Amino acid sequence: MSKKGLAYFLILPALLALLFVHVIPMIWGIVISFLDLNVRNIINWQSAPFVKLQNYMLVFKPGTVIFTGFWRSVINITKFGLITIISGYFIGLGVALLLNKDFPGRTIMRGLILLPFVTPDTVAFSFWRFIFRSRIGILNDMLKSLGIIQDNIIWLVGDRSLYAVAIASIWKGWPLVALMLLAALQQIPQQLYDAAKIDGANAWQRFKYVTFPYLKPVTKTLIIFNILWNFNAFNQFRVMLSENPGRQADIPALFIMRQAFNHFKYGQGAALSIVLLLIMLVFTGIYFYVFRVKSDS
Repeated sequence: MSKKGLAYFLILPALLALLFVHVIPMIWGIVISFLDLNVRNIINWQSAPFVKLQNYMLVFKPGTVIFTGFWRSVINITKFGLITIISGYFIGLGVALLLNKDFPGRTIMRGLILLPFVTPDTVAFSFWRFIFRSRIGILNDMLKSLGIIQDNIIWLVGDRSLYAVAIASIWKGWPLVALMLLAALQQIPQQLYDAAKIDGANAWQRFKYVTFPYLKPVTKTLIIFNILWNFNAFNQFRVMLSENPGRQADIPALFIMRQAFNHFKYGQGAALSIVLLLIMLVFTGIYFYVFRVKSDS
């Protein structure tokens, strides 16, 4: 076998996994998004009525339940993403700058900060759900003991529920941000800092003109990854708020799941998934275009 043939043979398992896990389900989703596929005809899906773009038109038809629910969920997940991405980045940056300094036990601390990230989602978000419980939750007991509140606050229902999940998600996600930024910080030559000090640069100026330029590539990657992860958020909302969290905290993944598997409208669920995918593709394209233009200018 030639070297090229051996290379193709070695990557064949990964290609097959990619085909069966991603490509085929995506094609299947696109196909059924044009069908009126429901619980009555799913066994003989080939006989499901072809409805052309009807499932997609519901997403863009004002006044329909699909239009109202889906776009409200998109607004909620956008708000959630802004909170978690910005807060998580600055927390991770602060921790990375701290761990980049030389102090006793630094190696152990670098390992310990990964504990939130490596904790399984079900365990982590079940723990946070217990913290935010109104009657038996730790948070309300702590706030009452400090005299900040008098009565229990309901965190997991209504307007506060989105922010409760955001806090839990920030706790879960900032260690990865810190680790990636720390790796970038360790690539900065110490000579640059020494030269900046000789030129009279203070701590803020050294960060602005030396540190931050080296962090830009990693920051761009972190932002786009977090945007995509947040738009696909599911576990934290499902564990903490159940599959129907209410209009204040409904998100696309839960809304699509209910349409497809609770209401048994598989065609509509597939169409909503494709629309969400297109939204993320458009946003990603704009994001990379803007940063490419800034890099070229």
